[in-house]
Amino acid sequence: MEATSYRCPCCGASLIFGADNQEMYCDSCENTFPLESLEQMAQLNFEETTDENMHWDMPAEDTLSGEEASHLQAFRCSTCGAEILADPEIAATECIYCGNPTILPGVLEGAYKPDGVIPFQKTKEEAQEAFKNHCKGKKLLPTGFYTDARLEKITGVYVPFWLFRCETESDMTFNATRSVTTREGNYMVTRTSHYLIHRGGHMNFDQLPVDGSKKMDDTMMESIEPFDAKKVQDFQIAYLSGYQAQRHDVTAEECAPRANERIRQSVQSVIRNTVTGYHTVTPARTHVNMYNTQVQQILMPVWLLNTRWKDQVYTFAMNGQTGRFIGDLPTDKGKFWKWLLGLTAGIGIGGCVLIYILLSMGVI
Repeated sequence: MEATSYRCPCCGASLIFGADNQEMYCDSCENTFPLESLEQMAQLNFEETTDENMHWDMPAEDTLSGEEASHLQAFRCSTCGAEILADPEIAATECIYCGNPTILPGVLEGAYKPDGVIPFQKTKEEAQEAFKNHCKGKKLLPTGFYTDARLEKITGVYVPFWLFRCETESDMTFNATRSVTTREGNYMVTRTSHYLIHRGGHMNFDQLPVDGSKKMDDTMMESIEPFDAKKVQDFQIAYLSGYQAQRHDVTAEECAPRANERIRQSVQSVIRNTVTGYHTVTPARTHVNMYNTQVQQILMPVWLLNTRWKDQVYTFAMNGQTGRFIGDLPTDKGKFWKWLLGLTAGIGIGGCVLIYILLSMGVI
C-alpha cells in the first residue's frame, strides 16, 4: 500500500488542512486550495502519451531478398533492346539510350503494390516556369546558374508515402497564471493567481503523409505539403509512364513515430489556442487516444531538380499536384561583397548629406 501525500501545484511543497477556512494550505508559498480543486486535479493525473501508447493497424510487409538488396536489377528496353540497370526500389524510369519511358516489371507487386496514386496535375513546363520565377529578381544569384540545360534536368518522380488516418480523443492540462500589480504604500505588490486548466476534444486526421523513401529529404517532402488525398486514384501502372517512380524502402512501422509526433503537435496546437485570457500558459500533460487507425501506401507526384554548383548540391522540389515550389539558391560571394560595399557607401553618403543639411539649417 502506498501512503498519500498532497502536494502544492505551485511549488511542490506539502499541503496541510486549514481548520479555519476548511481549505488546503501551503506553508511554503502561502497559497490555499479548495478540496474540490484537489479532487479534480487527482482525476486528471493521467500519463503523458508516448509512441508506445499510440498504435496503428499496419499493413503486411515484405522485405527485400538478399539478392535484391545487394545487386542492381537488369531489364531489357522494349523499344531498342538495351539493358537497363536499376536499384531494386526503382519502379519506373527511362532508357538512357533511346529515351523510351520504361516501367520495370515486378517492382510494385505484392506488399509493394501501392494502395493508390495521386496523378501529376502540373506539367514539366509549369515546373520549369516555377523554377524561373524562383530565380527571378535574385541579384546575388551566380551568373550562369540559371540555364536552359539546367531546366531540362527537372524530373517528375512518384515518391512513396505512407498515409496515416485515425480519429483521436485527446486531453490536455495547462498551468496558467493571472497577475495583478498594485501600489501599497511605498511598495509595488504583485499578486499571482494560479490555475489548473483541463481541455479535451475529438480530432480526425484524414491524410497525414510521411515520406517512405530514404532517397528523399523528409524535411523537403514535408515542406511541399499539403497533398489532397481526396484525389487519390486507384493504382494503375499506366500513371507511371513518362515519369520516374520508386517503391518504399522505409516501412510503415519506421514512419509511425514521425506520424505520432505530428499528431501530438497538432493536438497541442489546436487545444492550446482554446486557452485564452491568462498571462502565462504552460502545457503540463498531453494524452492522445487513437482509434479507427489506417495506414496506406500512396505514390505522390513531385517535380525534382538536383543540380551541382561549386561542388555543392542544390535540390529543388515542386508539389506535382498543387505547384508549391521550394529550394535554396546559391549566392555569388563577389556580388555579395559588391552589394554590401555599395550599400555601405550609400549609407555613408546619405549620412553626410543629412549632416550637411542639418548644419545649413543650424540644427547642429
